[in-house]
Amino acid sequence: MSKTLLHPNLWGESCLSTESSLHQLAPYIGKMKSSMAKALIERYSSKGDLVCDPFVGSGVVALESLIGGRGILASDISPYAYVLTKAKLSPPLTMEEALGKADFYCAKIKLLTNSVTLRTVPQWVRSFFHPRTLREVIALTDILRQRREYFLLACLLGILHHQRPGFLSYPSSHLVPYLRTKNFPIERFPELYKYRSVADRLKAKIKRVYKRFPHLSPELPRECRRVNAATIWLPKGAVDAVITSPPYMNALDYARDNRLRLWFLGVSDYERQDRKVPNNPKDFLILMEQCMINVYQGVRRNGMCVLVIGEVGRSSKPINTAQLIIEMMKNRSINFRLEEVIEDTIPDIRRARRNGSCTKKEWIVVFKKGGKA
Repeated sequence: MSKTLLHPNLWGESCLSTESSLHQLAPYIGKMKSSMAKALIERYSSKGDLVCDPFVGSGVVALESLIGGRGILASDISPYAYVLTKAKLSPPLTMEEALGKADFYCAKIKLLTNSVTLRTVPQWVRSFFHPRTLREVIALTDILRQRREYFLLACLLGILHHQRPGFLSYPSSHLVPYLRTKNFPIERFPELYKYRSVADRLKAKIKRVYKRFPHLSPELPRECRRVNAATIWLPKGAVDAVITSPPYMNALDYARDNRLRLWFLGVSDYERQDRKVPNNPKDFLILMEQCMINVYQGVRRNGMCVLVIGEVGRSSKPINTAQLIIEMMKNRSINFRLEEVIEDTIPDIRRARRNGSCTKKEWIVVFKKGGKA
């Protein structure tokens, strides 16, 4: 196992221009930096190991595990997280293969687009798109979901909304969907409100994804499940390391911030989805206790459990979430021994809401399993 010094400087700089472009399939608010995931994977696991991430989010740990020669067992309750991770774990091997699939499905939707009705589409969804573009997106989304074409579906979700011409919506923000009609009124920018071809933009997106495409060994095991971390089941002693970042309670509204993409994945009530994420210390600890009980039996003896935990701001008194986890582990019959705690201050550039009072600090809390496997 690598014993290089682990320090936040290893992931302090931007990695957008150096990381695999497969990480950039689609935006995901609050995701772990790929450079941090790489450092943790190299430090706390070895090549050939099986890594588990029960809160996989956009699949950063999952993809970096495969790139680093580790197998991955991942899960998440969010359908958006599930699609992104499935896409990263099993993409088409070549750009030509991906473009061929895009051509095939875009040709099929030409026969379906005119039959798509917008009467049942909520007005807030319709407000983002030219009607013809929206019909194409709905038709393509439906067929990709039916065929379980996760890579193409993730690419489509990745270009769903933004103000740039290469995206499908009217002028909009990139991460959280809201229209920017005040900044770009239709009277001054009529070209931004015209029909946008899905096929052209989807293929352009695919080409960007393959710009820095990684080698992923087909021999490495990989699996992603859409389950709650409290109910995850792991084969006894099969996992070498758990590396994960649980949801930062009350800091981010994961479903609300992805509500437009979730609608195209069949989630009409995003508020119900957000209620599944704990927003207070009591519920957070209940979730984490059950998750750790399930994880414990799956981790081999001397296996590692690495949790990236974010501070949560409540009024003027922040909550040290890492300390809550450490105390929970002490008081439970889970034989994970605390090995080290690494504190990392989150600069403004890495925060989704840069002027907010929520997550300004995070901790990497490292445990090792003792006793019998």
